[in-house]
Amino acid sequence: MALLKKQDPDIILLDLNLGDMDGREIITILRRQFDDVPIIVVSTFTEIDTKVNSFELGCDDYLTKPFYKEELLVRMKSLHTRYCHKGSQEQYSAVEEETIGPFCINYHTGQVLKNNCSIDMSNKLFNLLLYFIRNRNRILTKEQLLDRFWQEKENPTENTLVVHIHMLRSLIEEDPSKPDFLITRRGLGYYFKGEKI
Repeated sequence: MALLKKQDPDIILLDLNLGDMDGREIITILRRQFDDVPIIVVSTFTEIDTKVNSFELGCDDYLTKPFYKEELLVRMKSLHTRYCHKGSQEQYSAVEEETIGPFCINYHTGQVLKNNCSIDMSNKLFNLLLYFIRNRNRILTKEQLLDRFWQEKENPTENTLVVHIHMLRSLIEEDPSKPDFLITRRGLGYYFKGEKI
């Protein structure tokens, strides 16, 4: 879970029998944060109820141990290809550039354009913007954002996030006090409003 706060995985291999948390709990958490990352469960549990429950929680495939490496690789390739071609769920690691409303994002150079004008921003704000865009039109809670972008040793508070949201809005909005893109849902969180062009 710590790694997921720092990285955007292309695919997740997950065991159910873990030391400090049941793998099915992790599936539930993952599906709240990532709806566009395939999850393959690899487990010694062969019971049909366990398999069905894992699929109901959101895993995409279930492979019983022991298994052949070749079979795992084929399943991974198939799922990755399927997800990469989902029209509404782009994996930006595989795309060099895309346009969302007036914004053009180049994922390789880290350049952000709005109406063809470059926007300079810190690495933290750039990654925050990418996360919002990747999950556009989907509410992200304050807890999700704090967990993902700040480590515990940084002692982040809700005010930390509010300040960064304000800074990001000052860069991307015409009027930060009346945002058109980075919208607040009171009591729930924030979401980025926009469609791919």
